[in-house]
Amino acid sequence: MRVPNVNIDVEHLETLLAIVDAGSFDDASIDLGITPSAVSQRIKALENRMGAILVVRSRPVVPTEQGYKVLRYARQMSLLSAEFARELAADKPLSIALGVNSDSLSTWFSPVFEQLAEIDDLSVEILRTDENRGLELLRTGRVSAVVTATPEPLQGCISKKLGAMRYRAAASPRIIKRYLHHKTPEELAKTPMVVFDREDPLQYDMLERVAGAGSRPSGAVHHIPDSLKYVSAVEAGMGWGMIPELQLPQATGIQTIHDQWFADVPLYLQRWAVDSSLLNKIDGILVTAARRSGLHLIA
Repeated sequence: MRVPNVNIDVEHLETLLAIVDAGSFDDASIDLGITPSAVSQRIKALENRMGAILVVRSRPVVPTEQGYKVLRYARQMSLLSAEFARELAADKPLSIALGVNSDSLSTWFSPVFEQLAEIDDLSVEILRTDENRGLELLRTGRVSAVVTATPEPLQGCISKKLGAMRYRAAASPRIIKRYLHHKTPEELAKTPMVVFDREDPLQYDMLERVAGAGSRPSGAVHHIPDSLKYVSAVEAGMGWGMIPELQLPQATGIQTIHDQWFADVPLYLQRWAVDSSLLNKIDGILVTAARRSGLHLIA
């Protein structure tokens, strides 16, 4: 997409945002208070200006690869415009979306909510995402910042290390008594295992590390895609799992299996590289919360 010195109509960018968020041209027209024909004309004009098709006319509407680039720019402009408008009129509300992995939400993130609650007229949307997959939300402009395990910043973004979350192999006393008499790697491979979801490699990586490359579980494997219920499933005796060290004090019904059976998952904050006072404030809030929880102590 070759767009040298392009001046983009802000109204057209707002229309693109409305279409993607609403899912269709008709629904966007209702949100914008204009006719569907006017919505179509604005998008056609924007596409002509950019020299590329920006959305697939399906239901819901899906941005093209080039459309995602423009969409991210549109969201950045929307945030900066809202901040500027707020400087002129104190009652102008702001909104922001953040991508956060489930284990962070259930452990060190509570102080973040307390700080966000002190920002007047701010609407916050938290999108729960895996720390290994959240960058797609940032790349497409769906969120302004994301907690991720990837250190290399996306183009147009900055990356800052928060620390690391330590996970320990743990199980209920019943599971340990039944399957892990000697707590050997061979016994671990035969013990039922609890995994967050099918995309989660943590337990499999741990098993390979202690039992050797290529080692796979030979017992039952359960999938529980919720951080709190995941711990409950391990406490109930469904199998062993990797529990965040920050959750262990509250998980009274489980025990760590072996002192050396742990894994550290690095966490980084990636955010748009724009001069936004709101993003700068949220950046500071997350870094402070991570530090106070002790994430920075695990390099």
